[in-house]
Amino acid sequence: MADHRAALAAPVRAPGAVAFADPEGVTSALTWSVPELTAGRAWSALTRTFAAEADGRRSEQVKLLVNGELLRDPRHWPTTGADGVSPASWLARRNTVGPDDDLFVYARAVQEHDRTLFRAVVELLAPHAPRLGLPPGHVEVEVFHGAYRNTPGGIHREGCTNLHLVLAGRKSMHFWRGTDWVPEGTGLREDVEPEAELPEEYLPELDRRSVLEHGHVLTATTGGGFFWRSGIWHVGETHEPSVALNIASYTRTLDVEAELLAPWSGRLHGEVPAAWLADYRDHVAFTGGPGALLARLTALGMRPAPPDGPPGAGPDEPSGTASGTPRSVRRVSTAPVVWSPAGPGRLTVATLGHTAEFADGPGLRGWLEAALEDRTAPHDVPQECGRLAHWLCAQQILEPMETP
Repeated sequence: MADHRAALAAPVRAPGAVAFADPEGVTSALTWSVPELTAGRAWSALTRTFAAEADGRRSEQVKLLVNGELLRDPRHWPTTGADGVSPASWLARRNTVGPDDDLFVYARAVQEHDRTLFRAVVELLAPHAPRLGLPPGHVEVEVFHGAYRNTPGGIHREGCTNLHLVLAGRKSMHFWRGTDWVPEGTGLREDVEPEAELPEEYLPELDRRSVLEHGHVLTATTGGGFFWRSGIWHVGETHEPSVALNIASYTRTLDVEAELLAPWSGRLHGEVPAAWLADYRDHVAFTGGPGALLARLTALGMRPAPPDGPPGAGPDEPSGTASGTPRSVRRVSTAPVVWSPAGPGRLTVATLGHTAEFADGPGLRGWLEAALEDRTAPHDVPQECGRLAHWLCAQQILEPMETP
């Protein structure tokens, strides 16, 4: 295997998008281009997740294996400030992983530790929600780094659909459908996903090379990747040190044909119909309040990262008095923005996993629609829309073009 220290590659620079080679298939090759999703950013988010687990703020979100041995001692983990620069900086500190060692480094829910990464994933996924559907379970972003002959655990399947983006290196994913290809007598290990205890199945004794003719393989380099639906058997293989980002959307079933909930229109935007929102609540078995449900929708089921900017004006602050209210704004993010009445004269607006309430009215709604629809020119901010404009700027949906 090649030296692990070569794993970081130049960022992809084209406009953010993902394309499916087989849009209707249960597996598909992908091409993608998202400037913010670089190997360096993914590695940094991974190290923050390891650090959170090392100091007890998280649990069961990281794995580090060298030659099949699980290293549980946080002293071996990539957690320090210098470690976050690159795999090379961490490996230089450890100085115990050789260039030919089988190395597997993994972290889940990394979107909680990087607001830019979280926003980029929402922008990437949202246009495909009408076709792919919204899952009933949670969604999380995982990062895989290393050089390994097989994903630890071997051939396996889970109750989630996956978009797997290769950020650096060269990687293959082997796929099988159904169970009639599994040799008689093969041992099956049942497991559960740690957060929601959703089903997983493993064939740890089965060598993928013995069943290659019953499946198919896709190979990708930087800017490529793979999609597969719930219940598809798979196992990863790297051909050189790689970094990959996986978006797992849990369907709560191993059924490949699981039906997911389509949005109320051709995209996630605008006022959410009350009947659809009730269906969404049932679909995800949500027990929180209406605002939290809207927040979950705009985060596409993910736990979001905190905003990078300052908090928006408080819900009781009079309209137009938010500090630094911009005179004009323009839209800079394609992330979904949705809203729903919050009672007489009140409107809840949600985006990127956060919500705020505002005084409702036709002027506010008309300005909101116009500011979100037109990205070609600045929009002046009327006094009654000041708080809303300030909050959307704090969420990095809009940016101020002119401030007092």
